[in-house]
Amino acid sequence: MTGREPAGAGALERVGLLERLMRAVRPEFRADVFRPGRDDAVFVRGECRLVNCLNMVGHPVRGLCDSHYQRWLHDPHRGGWEDWLAAEDERLLRRSVAPVCGVSGCNRSTTQNGLCQRHHRQWARRGRPEQTAWLAQVDYTPTEFGEADCQFPGCPRWAESAAMPYCHHHYARWKVAGRPDMAGWYAEVAREAVERQVPHVKLGRLGRHARLEVQYGLQCRHDEAVKRTPMLQVTTAVKHIVDASVTSLLDLDEPGWRKIFGAGRRIPCGQRDYASVSLRFVLDTRMRLIQLLIADDPWADQYPRDTWDLRLLGIPAGQPRLMHFGGIPQPWLRDVAKRWCRWRLARGVKASTVARNAIGVACFGRHLAAHAGSETRPADLTRERIESWLPTVAVRDHVGALSVFLRDVHRHDWLPDLPAGAFVFTDDAPPPRPAKPRFISEHLMRQLEAESNLALFDGDDARLVTRILINCGLRLKDARRLPFDCVVRDNTGAGYLAWVNHKIRERVAFFPISDTLAGQIADQQRRVLDRYPAGCRWLFPARKVNLNGSRPMPDISYRDYLNTWLRRIRLVDEHDRPTSVTPHQFRHTVATRLINADVPLHIVQQLLDHMSREMTAVYARLHNKTLRRHWENAVKVNADGQTTAIPADHPLADAAWMRLSMVRAKVTLPNGYCGAPVQTDCEYANPCLDCRFFITTTDFLDQHRRQRDETTKLINDAQRSGLARIAERNRRTLGKLDAIIDALETSQPGQIVAGGVVEDLGESLDAAG
Repeated sequence: MTGREPAGAGALERVGLLERLMRAVRPEFRADVFRPGRDDAVFVRGECRLVNCLNMVGHPVRGLCDSHYQRWLHDPHRGGWEDWLAAEDERLLRRSVAPVCGVSGCNRSTTQNGLCQRHHRQWARRGRPEQTAWLAQVDYTPTEFGEADCQFPGCPRWAESAAMPYCHHHYARWKVAGRPDMAGWYAEVAREAVERQVPHVKLGRLGRHARLEVQYGLQCRHDEAVKRTPMLQVTTAVKHIVDASVTSLLDLDEPGWRKIFGAGRRIPCGQRDYASVSLRFVLDTRMRLIQLLIADDPWADQYPRDTWDLRLLGIPAGQPRLMHFGGIPQPWLRDVAKRWCRWRLARGVKASTVARNAIGVACFGRHLAAHAGSETRPADLTRERIESWLPTVAVRDHVGALSVFLRDVHRHDWLPDLPAGAFVFTDDAPPPRPAKPRFISEHLMRQLEAESNLALFDGDDARLVTRILINCGLRLKDARRLPFDCVVRDNTGAGYLAWVNHKIRERVAFFPISDTLAGQIADQQRRVLDRYPAGCRWLFPARKVNLNGSRPMPDISYRDYLNTWLRRIRLVDEHDRPTSVTPHQFRHTVATRLINADVPLHIVQQLLDHMSREMTAVYARLHNKTLRRHWENAVKVNADGQTTAIPADHPLADAAWMRLSMVRAKVTLPNGYCGAPVQTDCEYANPCLDCRFFITTTDFLDQHRRQRDETTKLINDAQRSGLARIAERNRRTLGKLDAIIDALETSQPGQIVAGGVVEDLGESLDAAG
């Protein structure tokens, strides 16, 4: 048995399902024609966009009722969209009331040739002259019995005569209806008008059982109030069910229904696949039927299967749909793996984690079968077998899965014959790959944080998610699922973002935020309340399939918004090459910025809510590596403007980097660094261009240029005052500044100057060592 087999497909099960359906389907959904209310947000999208049409929307894209959508679709002279709407609205306005007689002063409805019955006879007696000229000569004269209004509700025309209470138009409708009682006829006309206005679906073509199943599906969609379900798509679903000649939706499995609907076929560009919406309604209804059938004990139905359908077990949406055990060759290992997975699900472990654990156990089971035969028993699962499997594992998580599995099996004594030494220890798994720098460079962050670029986001909600990621370093799943009331303030009025760490058992954490960001969150809260006046639990509810606000923004939706925005702003790196970033890189960037700002490590750990300080320390190590890389790539010039290269692969490169890091911290200079050893005593309190230990880079070009301008001015002032000695001393300084500036402006990255001569640092280190 597999998870894809249609549960309850047998005749006995179908009888039991019919009894449950009879109890479950409410009377308002039992009619052969399902007609939702005008205010039903699930089945109705509002009124037709034509002002003079009272029908409800049937077509989701054009915003037209079904009749006007078909009229627009088949109109050969429709022209432009806006022109067609205006013309159709004007036509509806003319049709909304009976046309009036062309004789000025006459308010009777027309019969022929634009004239009422009385004036048409007069015009005919005159020999039917040219009508425009004749109308200009005719004066209206009242009848002997006077004029009376038409008795039909809302009609502005006069009645035809004293004996006829209706205008000609409504008298004709009354006769066609069989001259019924007037009050009953008015009510029937109003009821028919309402029925025409609201989209509906006819279920009479379905058999009794299938009709009740579809009615149950409509009831579930209505009660869940999550997905829009247009009646046009339900009508399409009913047509396919009839064509399939089935008595129950359970007669076909999911692949069978996909074949019936032609799922996977190529859809022409610009057209929407409405069959997919209809197919989804059938598949959802089928799933609800299975849930209804096994409602007493879902585990009794799913546990014996080699593939569990987690939807039937009440696992929330967003988790894996299926969990597979068929890949475990040994029946005893498969049984205990099922028991272990059920126990972990009951403890609240995420279904995605449990599904990966099951794959890891299956991986070991295949290895055990290959090396010990298919008839292995629990006693064959020895430490020696485990050690033979470890070198073959390609996925590190599989080792951890087997470790936890064996630990729990020993703890609960699920396999009494399991050898006592059958364990996987912590250090059995291969070491994790070293962490790589994942923070975003400041060059990219300036583009990402520019307000002109942020304004190009598709939607205020996705833009605000990005601001929160940039400023607070949340994981994407935590930012998407922020609660509606996520801003709290302390006794000083300072604002904090209260977020839930879903990675660590939904622990609440806090991050200080600015008043600006707090105001932007308040704006988002107002937008959410405008959309959901009754309230919503999420700050960022999903835009689609979320009528009741129960779903947060999906992960894939935000990533689509982010990638579209990155292409729109044309994000480029330092070499003008197009590049991209991921949402989690913002978290690394916030951590690195905090480390840069000398925020203590334990504070960074608390702000990001890391489980350990070792995790936070990764950012400090990554930042140190990045500083070294930038230092190695920088152009470095000494007091004489001479440069040399640092070989990054030299044996003493690490030692040289440590020395430079120490001397950079020794003294702060306004225009460079002191390159002297830490042990060297210097008599100067300020940088001296004559010092052989002086080192500078392009970072200080502006300071050098300002000093050159000031030195030039000082030389000119000294010459005007006759101070030749001062002028001569400063000319020497000016020459050194010119040399430094020229070298920094023309040198290639990766070079420095030291000791007054151009030399390779590696050769210097070799000579010294």
